[in-house]
Amino acid sequence: MKSIKLAPNWWLQFTKCVFAFSLIFLIHIIFSENLEVVFFTASPVLLIIIAFNILHLRFLHCYRAGICYTRLCTERYINSEEITFVSFSSFFLFTIFKVELENGKTFHFYNWQLDDETQSAISKMYCNKLARKIENISGKCSA
Repeated sequence: MKSIKLAPNWWLQFTKCVFAFSLIFLIHIIFSENLEVVFFTASPVLLIIIAFNILHLRFLHCYRAGICYTRLCTERYINSEEITFVSFSSFFLFTIFKVELENGKTFHFYNWQLDDETQSAISKMYCNKLARKIENISGKCSA
């Protein structure tokens, strides 16, 4: 069975950490608080946020049968029969992988490295299923 295993976007994670620590120093400068007080009160919050973020990064796999991913400590699955549309939006450091389902739900995956080759492979994997769905619907309508 063909699968596409996505790797975490570590540059995005590094940028988030740098931004968080920059925010600590900015608070220190603006409010003239003791840096140790700011650091020790903000650090636990930042560490919790970073820990939850890393827990989201356990895995994201795209199979012909669907998409398997983790959120916090739970493994979740999107059946390919429910997928109506996949798209990619690129920004500075990351690409958002958007999955739309028949029931109107939308899932966004942005913590993953998605180069052009991977995007193309994912699109082809689910495009064939979407094309078959359209053929089945149009075949039923013309009958």
